[in-house]
Amino acid sequence: MMNEPRALSPIARFLLTKHLACTALALIMLSAMVWLPILFSSIPFLALLFGFAAVILHMLTPALFALIFMGGGMRYTLQISGLVALGVTVFSGFDMLLGIMVALFYCVLPALAANNLMRIGGVSRSATQLLFAILVAVVVSLLLGAQSQDLSLQDFVSQLLAPMFEVMQSSTAQSGADQLDPKTLAQTQQLLSWTLPGLMAFSLWLVWWSNIVLARKIALRYGFYTGASESVLQLRFAKPIGYALMLSLILANIDAGSLQYLAASLALMLAGVLSVQGIAVAHMWLKSRELQIVITMMYVLLFIWFMIVIPFIILGLLDIWFDYRRNENPTLGG
Repeated sequence: MMNEPRALSPIARFLLTKHLACTALALIMLSAMVWLPILFSSIPFLALLFGFAAVILHMLTPALFALIFMGGGMRYTLQISGLVALGVTVFSGFDMLLGIMVALFYCVLPALAANNLMRIGGVSRSATQLLFAILVAVVVSLLLGAQSQDLSLQDFVSQLLAPMFEVMQSSTAQSGADQLDPKTLAQTQQLLSWTLPGLMAFSLWLVWWSNIVLARKIALRYGFYTGASESVLQLRFAKPIGYALMLSLILANIDAGSLQYLAASLALMLAGVLSVQGIAVAHMWLKSRELQIVITMMYVLLFIWFMIVIPFIILGLLDIWFDYRRNENPTLGG
């Protein structure tokens, strides 16, 4: 038998259904990385612990707005988003652009993804929508930043990374340890500058999509989710994603300046999302054969050995055309 839905606690109901309370909660979560570590700055261990907690609170903001949409609808979500935009604008010294960007990225985008998730085939649709939205957001941010500094995209990212490497060198000098090889540092910085945009975009996509899935799970648990309940193991991207990956890999190997740099970043991001599809394929195949121990080993290996992700990228890419899960789910039209 299915578990009976739980009732929301009075505090949770108040925070989620009242405009000002909900806005205050969202602003607290969004700004947690600013104020929470400062409260314990005099105690290094607590500062580190609460700094980690602040990051988690901040990154759970999309789940909050997905929950707001699932429980209150789009109109209520847009009202809260407008109040959040106003709050961010005021607290940032009346930076209206920042307020609008936060409202769109943290508030409206999760609500739209949650809306897609509630439809038939929503797992793939919401994941694809988030993929394109985050890709555009990262590319536009890089282009605007590079243009403001009159730099190429790669030089701009290298400039962002420069303070981190300066801190590494100064820390080494202060500790009296052997100096790091400048050539090795330069190569590491160049490698990071090539991989950072793609890995950042993939990480944001994974966090946002996980937030949407988490919000659905919570909404189901408390009985206010009314859409389709498709398993996340049904994630499957369309053929244009596969073609885009292959094209970006070709362009990434052609010396074409910023175009080559953007192609490499796109290839990294698409490879990442297709690896998630490949993992879903493998998980479902093993689950259908009741190989739970092998599933556990698969995730442990993914955690400790990064290079094992490559076969999952290939599997996810091939699954776009061959749909390896069709025989595992005959009721879904396979």
